[in-house]
Amino acid sequence: MLQLAPERSSAQADTSPTHLADRPAAERFDDLLAVLADIESVVPPLWPLKDYVAVNPLLGLSQHRFLAARQWLRGVRDCELLPPASYFRDLLERGEITQNDVEAAYRQSFAEYPELYSHTHPAEMLHSIETGEAATFNGERRYRTVAEVVDHGQGGSWTSHILNDISRHCAAHFDQGQASWPSPWKHLPLYEAWREAAQVSRRMDQLGVHGFRSLVGTLPADPAQATAQLLAVLEIPREHWHGFLLCQLLSIAGWAGFVKYRVREAEQAGLRNDDLTGLLAIRLAYDAALLRSQTEGAPPLGGLCPLDGDATESATETKLAPPVEVLARYTLQVAVEIAYRRRLFESLTADRGGVAQASGRKTAQMIFCIDVRSEVMRRHLEAASDELETFGFAGFFGMPLEYVPLGEAHGSAQCPVLLTPGFRVREGLLGAGGLVQARVLGHRRVQRAWRKLWKSFQTSATSCFSFVESLGLLYFGKLLTDSLRMTRPSVKANEDGAPPDGRLSLGPDLDAPGEDPLPLAQRLDLAEGMLRNLGLTDGFARIVVVCGHAAEVVNNPYKAGLDCGACGGHSGEPNARVAAALLNDPRVRSGLARRGIDIPEDTWFAPAVHNTTTDEIRFFDIASMPETHADEFEHLRNWTGEAGERCRLERGKRLGGAAAEDLLRRSRDWSEVRPEWGLAGNAAFVVAPRSRTAGLDLGGRTFLHSYDYRKDPESKVLELIMTAPMIVTNWINLQYFASAVDNRAFGSGNKVIHDVVGQLGVLLGNGGDLMTGLPWQSVHDGERYQHPPLRLTVVIEAPRRLVQKIVEKHSMVRELVENGWLSLVVLETEQFHRWTADGWVLEDETPLASATPKLHAAAATHTLTKEGSSS
Repeated sequence: MLQLAPERSSAQADTSPTHLADRPAAERFDDLLAVLADIESVVPPLWPLKDYVAVNPLLGLSQHRFLAARQWLRGVRDCELLPPASYFRDLLERGEITQNDVEAAYRQSFAEYPELYSHTHPAEMLHSIETGEAATFNGERRYRTVAEVVDHGQGGSWTSHILNDISRHCAAHFDQGQASWPSPWKHLPLYEAWREAAQVSRRMDQLGVHGFRSLVGTLPADPAQATAQLLAVLEIPREHWHGFLLCQLLSIAGWAGFVKYRVREAEQAGLRNDDLTGLLAIRLAYDAALLRSQTEGAPPLGGLCPLDGDATESATETKLAPPVEVLARYTLQVAVEIAYRRRLFESLTADRGGVAQASGRKTAQMIFCIDVRSEVMRRHLEAASDELETFGFAGFFGMPLEYVPLGEAHGSAQCPVLLTPGFRVREGLLGAGGLVQARVLGHRRVQRAWRKLWKSFQTSATSCFSFVESLGLLYFGKLLTDSLRMTRPSVKANEDGAPPDGRLSLGPDLDAPGEDPLPLAQRLDLAEGMLRNLGLTDGFARIVVVCGHAAEVVNNPYKAGLDCGACGGHSGEPNARVAAALLNDPRVRSGLARRGIDIPEDTWFAPAVHNTTTDEIRFFDIASMPETHADEFEHLRNWTGEAGERCRLERGKRLGGAAAEDLLRRSRDWSEVRPEWGLAGNAAFVVAPRSRTAGLDLGGRTFLHSYDYRKDPESKVLELIMTAPMIVTNWINLQYFASAVDNRAFGSGNKVIHDVVGQLGVLLGNGGDLMTGLPWQSVHDGERYQHPPLRLTVVIEAPRRLVQKIVEKHSMVRELVENGWLSLVVLETEQFHRWTADGWVLEDETPLASATPKLHAAAATHTLTKEGSSS
């Protein structure tokens, strides 16, 4: 019998108070159901490619402190939540963090985790950073799959074989139109479909797992019952169910995330979906079959569970303290964040007497998404003219709509994934009659039917080889233009079938024929909610632009990740156009006036989209703009053009000194792995009036939300910001953080070898697990991080009492703040107060200063400098 750890004796098993034999079967099954619910809550959802949005990969752990979550994950999976020691050594050598930052970080770490830091000394920890890397994985891993144990002992590849088999089944089962031959069991739940397929396939038997099909045939039809049976086969004690099952589920973390997304969608529709439990049962079945084939009836393998009493009743509890080296890396992580906050706070309170904007009515105002890429554009726009003012607001502009393309029955949710669409808007040709719309719709249907037929011919069994031989030369022109970087982005799906001169008119139609129009009362509520939440209730300019954003790229499976996350991973165009249409409606304006918001008669709302890849701004529905605004609009076009050029110059420096023209080329180069940096570098979320940040170069690293607490007497807007945009920015930040710190576990590896599967996700190469986070090229330029891993700093300019009331009211917000998933700072009377579990502290205060040791000067000199050089 293969054995990697001391075998658990029968005496040990029998004396355990929670051993399976000591409890009735029904009670044990109820316990299992509770365990399954607990571990499945740890899995974050993974949206498909067409709707890909940033998701916090540690979403299910936010109720636990950062280091506790890190320890538990290290015990069940090969992953890491802290950068390596070498990263911090480089920062120390370059002087990006100082001795004062390290001392302040140690005091903060001590205050957060006194039980861990009470027996440490800062100089000792920093010395561990200088002398070595992290402890070996085997020192922290507590739970393993059977395949991992066998591979370790025999040098085999069972983990890979099992993962590939599961991945093939999931790809076929969840395929969204890529496969030419769909699975015959696609109509069944995941687990039931796998049982049918696994009893036919001989692959595992051919690999050496004899009797696999017969074992599958003995499993119950219910996945939870099957899980209970397989736990008994593997003889996993009750006290280790949490850890062992979480280890199993996270061994297929990508597919688990996608299934979790489907479970979430079903729950929102009021349906039941057991596919996540089914996926876990599938994974257990492979381990049980492998164990039986390896041991031939012998007792279970050692090494699956810890034998030192480290058993827990929670999926995220652990009794093991992190090694000193881990505590050192955490302290330096805090030091990097302190150093960033110090520089940010100095900027926010610096004297900028010459930055005050000119008084009087503005010619134009532009409302942008809070996206960090908008910070760069806003800065350059305001520099182009003091007659222009900008605002920051969540990119769906308070319009939680479902956008239905012309001729379709269902559309996409154009709102944050935390919300559900509140109304439906259909696409139409604005200003066109019914006959014109019918002709476009007919043309679209013909085009799509032809493309579907053509694809079917290309991929059919009789033509897949002859197609290339007979018609391959017809593609020479396309191959040549693609290779010469002359590709233009394809026509957008919503423009398909529309004549070129009518594409700008194709858009959301609030009064589409055949649809119940949006009631006036709801239109009023939407318009008022947008303006009040934005803080724009007076002082309207003659032209107010509602500017969403989108990315223009080719050959990029993760395109949706560059689009607007607030719009569900889509372009913000529909939301901007709906918002502008509502605010231009005379009936809505009349109703708003009765509610205390008077919009001048000569104010016109214009929708637009900021192309973040090229920094071009495209305006829509201009034909309906009054001729009296032509001069102002021409000025606005000039300002946006000038700002776009400046943005391209600035972004070009970050892309290796690329010329502005190169950024335009990147949007149409099918081989480009970095068309833009997206939200890489994001580090802060500032909620304050624009006057606080106007004129500051924040480096495209800051989400900017316009807010003035003096216009929000009941703090309703602040509560909305802290429970929606703040949560979303935290999701974005932690996705980038985790993808940078451990791209193998939380990212998606090398973009060059991505392989789209089922039109729903990507594999790395031709097998393995479904990838989850960002590609390595999205966070690193080959030499250094373009996304330095920092947890989000949230700065809110408002009285502490208002912020504290909201934190205490919402457990989700309180968990993020108190457990170290973000830093919440309030700017009050020009002082920065940071929230801690023990209350507010001034950012430059030293909590528990008397209880924490100082960094000795000699040790500091040794640790913070290289021999013979200064940091």
